Amino acid sequence: MPNSEWDEMLAAATAEVLETMFFTSVYGPAQTGAYPPGPRVAARVGFEGTPSGALTLSVSAPAMRALAANFLAADEDAPLPLPQLDGVACELANMICGSLLSQVKAAEHFHLSSPELLPDGAPDPPGPPRQSLSLGDDAGDGTIDLWLVLEPHAN
Repeated sequence: MPNSEWDEMLAAATAEVLETMFFTSVYGPAQTGAYPPGPRVAARVGFEGTPSGALTLSVSAPAMRALAANFLAADEDAPLPLPQLDGVACELANMICGSLLSQVKAAEHFHLSSPELLPDGAPDPPGPPRQSLSLGDDAGDGTIDLWLVLEPHAN
């Protein structure tokens, strides 16, 4: 499958999950330098199948707090405990990956690993994000960056 198809499916899967489960809009590609650098929350989920690979996401911390509050129907003014925030970030990665892979025509089922929270300062996957999307006002005007790394298929 060409990279452009993966890019389109990843953007669509992300928008679908954010709109239906997190009540947040995706405004489209994030403009380079539009948001000041700051703390981010990152999570990764691996998958096995044809193809195998991993999805990594990184969300600006204010946007992640807003997303978690929306997802948990919590009061945004009352800070969520860090373990809850981290759990929502992992669940977001899991849902986006599942939505993406559900679009892939494969002869076999995919097996997803448990999502993992990446520690502060962990390096991003190599290369630029596959998608960098601007989130709506309801997510603190933040961004979500997504890397999709596919492993070459062994014959």
